[in-house]
Amino acid sequence: MSLQGAKIVAIDDTPSIRTFLKVTLESEGAEFYDAATAEEGLHLCEKVLPDIVVLDLGLPDADGLDILPQIKKTQEGDKPPVVVLTVRKGRKTMQAVYEKGADGYLTKPFMVDDLLEVLEEKILRCHIP
Repeated sequence: MSLQGAKIVAIDDTPSIRTFLKVTLESEGAEFYDAATAEEGLHLCEKVLPDIVVLDLGLPDADGLDILPQIKKTQEGDKPPVVVLTVRKGRKTMQAVYEKGADGYLTKPFMVDDLLEVLEEKILRCHIP
């Protein structure tokens, strides 16, 4: 499986992370969209209806944990899957992320292969009836 044709929204306030994700994910065939704030990201999720969302927790206008449930409600069912990509580490953070509805959790810095593996697995799982 690849990310060919998958619509991916990344919500992260760090321009270099968004650029890196754009280059990496588009090279895998994904349609990539990005936002620097929670407000922009929610709007983008409603407009694009992504196959998956990559979400940072430290956003300038809201905590990613607070908007995670809202992202999950932008589509019917349990879509889109949300993978949290954050510098926050620790059991309490990970527990909170999953309690709020996240489907995956990676800490920065991250290995590209790990990110691709998680994204592909979550997209595949979401599209199997």
